[in-house]
Amino acid sequence: MIMLLPVLFLAGCSDSIVDLAPDETPLALTVDNQSLELNVVSMSKNAVTFTWTSGTNKGTNCALSYIFQMDRQGNNFAGGYTADLGKRIYSLSFTHLQMNELLLNTFGASIKEQVALEARIVAVPADESVEEQTAGVTALTYTTFKPLPEKLYLFGSATPGGWDLNAITEMNSVANAPGNFVWTGTLTAGEFKFMTGTADYIPSYNRDPENPGKLLYRESYDQPDEKFVIDGYGGYRVAVDLVNMTISISKETGPRFNDIYFVGSFTGWSFVKMRKDPTNPFIFRHAGVFEWNGGGEFKFATADGSWDNMYHPSVANAPYTHTAVIFTSPNDNKWLLNESECGKPYKLYLDITEGKEKMVMTPFVPFENLWMVGDATPGGWSISDGTALTRSSDYIFTWTGTLNEGEMKITCDKQGDWMGAWFMSYAEAEEPSGETQMMTFVDKKNDPSQGGVDRKWKITSSGRYTITVDQLNETIKFEK
Repeated sequence: MIMLLPVLFLAGCSDSIVDLAPDETPLALTVDNQSLELNVVSMSKNAVTFTWTSGTNKGTNCALSYIFQMDRQGNNFAGGYTADLGKRIYSLSFTHLQMNELLLNTFGASIKEQVALEARIVAVPADESVEEQTAGVTALTYTTFKPLPEKLYLFGSATPGGWDLNAITEMNSVANAPGNFVWTGTLTAGEFKFMTGTADYIPSYNRDPENPGKLLYRESYDQPDEKFVIDGYGGYRVAVDLVNMTISISKETGPRFNDIYFVGSFTGWSFVKMRKDPTNPFIFRHAGVFEWNGGGEFKFATADGSWDNMYHPSVANAPYTHTAVIFTSPNDNKWLLNESECGKPYKLYLDITEGKEKMVMTPFVPFENLWMVGDATPGGWSISDGTALTRSSDYIFTWTGTLNEGEMKITCDKQGDWMGAWFMSYAEAEEPSGETQMMTFVDKKNDPSQGGVDRKWKITSSGRYTITVDQLNETIKFEK
């Protein structure tokens, strides 16, 4: 979407008066860059600014409104781009990205095309007895660049999906950093490259054999198909910057334990397996209503049924707000909830990162409303038109209706910048199974580190569905 950035210059008069000067100012349009090769590296920077004088109201005291137009040279402004800017606006700026999108999408320009344009400003008086005024500039030439892909995928024998285009691994886009993608997970010995889609084997981003740590864009089968090589199995973090064509591959040390169990008086001292966070393998989560049963103690086990090698608080009878964790405790320390603190819902997580272990437990306040958004839902990707679910109890929401083929996720607050609270699929592009499935709570507002997380459910079969959401236990069920 083109985001226009008009710069406002205010005249020294009332809102209804534009120009009362004896030497009334004629309308004139100027531009700071008549010829420019737009480029992806500078895409967030200003590329061109159009500025105009106020024009004249012929001494009538009527206000002037402004219309900016730009079209291909010789088209006599029969099409192209028009912006109705209103009153008292005397400047309009475009970044490299905005101008590039305008040329590609509105003017139908091709990649690397030098587009010849002309622009004009029209001053429209509120008094119909005053004639419209027009001022223009000609001989504008702007050259387009290839836009960056919105999605990027890992593809190859070293990746979870192998050489299957239908199973390629999607990376996470980095918030507020166009062209930047990150992925953390397990790779095996083999090779891989990056794909921009699932339809064909080109285009792709490949290894630059002449420059370590750099990428090459491959758009033809005639070009070399150089790939990145992984020597052995392990956890890896892959970061890509398509603006600067750089790549970073670092080996991650995995967690000490693959499974963690919640155990205590609330479970009758049985072992309840916790959920591993889908984006951080060191974090394990648990939620529920903590009912008082004469106890109030809990700790964390590393193997089902084993009382060895457990995680404890650093002090005995620790309150639930105590975050410091130690691995093994000679005194068998435990967290302790008082009876007055029980009978309430809580969510907690245990981070077992060595040297940074912590337990965070907070009371859970149920959301009063939930909405679905996505092209699979009736409201599409408009967050303001999100489809409301019906609350049937403190924690349960339901909805029955028609879903289209496409994607969806659930917003808890309809925050307009998309950086609020969400329920998302546990795995990327997870399809409904007809059974109860895990989902994850992603709070981008209070945890900026989750800003790039954007997992969605994938609806592959349109039809009438009943959806049941449990916001406490973080589960969802699609029934068709």
